[in-house]
Amino acid sequence: MTKSSKILIIIIIGAIGLLTYIEASEPEPVNWYPSYAKTDKIPLGSFVSYNLIKESFDTQGLQDINQPPYEFLKDNDSVSGTYFFINGSINFDKNELNTLLKWVENGNTLFVSAKTIENRLLDTLNIETDNLISIDNISTKPLVELVNKELKTQSPFLYDQDIYNPYFNELDTINATILGVTQLYNDTLKVKDPKVNYIQQSFGKGKILLHTFPEAFGNYFMLTDKNYQYTQNLLAYINPNQKLLWDNYYKSGKTFYTSPLFLLLNNRYLKWAYYFVLIGVVLFVIFEGKRKQRSIPIIEPLKNQTLSFTKTISGMYFEKGKHKEIATKQNLLFLDYVRNVLRIPTNELNEKTIIDIAARSNNSIEDTKILFKYFDELNKKVKIEKEDVLKLYELTNIFKSRS
Repeated sequence: MTKSSKILIIIIIGAIGLLTYIEASEPEPVNWYPSYAKTDKIPLGSFVSYNLIKESFDTQGLQDINQPPYEFLKDNDSVSGTYFFINGSINFDKNELNTLLKWVENGNTLFVSAKTIENRLLDTLNIETDNLISIDNISTKPLVELVNKELKTQSPFLYDQDIYNPYFNELDTINATILGVTQLYNDTLKVKDPKVNYIQQSFGKGKILLHTFPEAFGNYFMLTDKNYQYTQNLLAYINPNQKLLWDNYYKSGKTFYTSPLFLLLNNRYLKWAYYFVLIGVVLFVIFEGKRKQRSIPIIEPLKNQTLSFTKTISGMYFEKGKHKEIATKQNLLFLDYVRNVLRIPTNELNEKTIIDIAARSNNSIEDTKILFKYFDELNKKVKIEKEDVLKLYELTNIFKSRS
């Protein structure tokens, strides 16, 4: 690794470390995620309201339900009390809603506080919803209060955050009872144009309570000024002597965590330490992850020495005057050439074979006959001179060069 590469790596690591330190040192931003989980202490968690309700319902007790209502009520059809749902959105499926409504008909209570409530439930109760919109003021901070004189305070309660504000714009006036109203804040703590956001409706022997301001059960609202009084008064319509079934299934936030990284990532300092380790591992893989070993020497492949060997042997034959042997070898090699290259059998060298060899090798019949005649003459001689060998070599080369 070059010196400039090392300097670049040090600069990159230093920059990442500095950025990590700056990020970890900044104040943690407020988490406004609408969790509504009983364990969350963020603004829209329900840690405070859960413990408040748990203390208020100590006679029969509060039971946590961590499974879908359909499964719970099928397995516990004899249980009675109030089924309590708080979340940004509550959407039951068809069978689940039917099971809940049958349970309510037997004299139980269903409480739902959510921005978006199951449409099938609203249709069953002949209810429609709308959203509060202010043309004159872009602020959507709501004022909320109850209508019962015994529960109503001198001034409504303000939620000082801009939020989506649904309300009930159509009701079954015969069966529904208005319990609470809302209005967008307009510089004065007074509800002049109330919109219904909390109702009670009888259903069989039981009743259903619907509420469109779940922020009332959030930690932020409960701990701001005396807003907790509004939440307490909401619960006045629930029988404290009956069991309260607190739903943990329909929650945007989790009440329990199965991931082993939750504790690590839930702490910002441990989280950034974990990220820094991951970044370091990636840099190590990029710059130092290559396999290191001694250089492997290049081994040259063995050269084909057949030609050199042949030249050496032929040179020995030639120097010792073994011209007859050389001519015989040349004859055998040429016949091998005819068999393997020209693909012509040489068992019998007759007129037809000569013609085939001439045609395949692109030589004339006359030149082919001269070559084979010369081979025959040399085979008949007892002694061959040097000039005879050179002539045979020249004839075979000329013959092959035309192929």
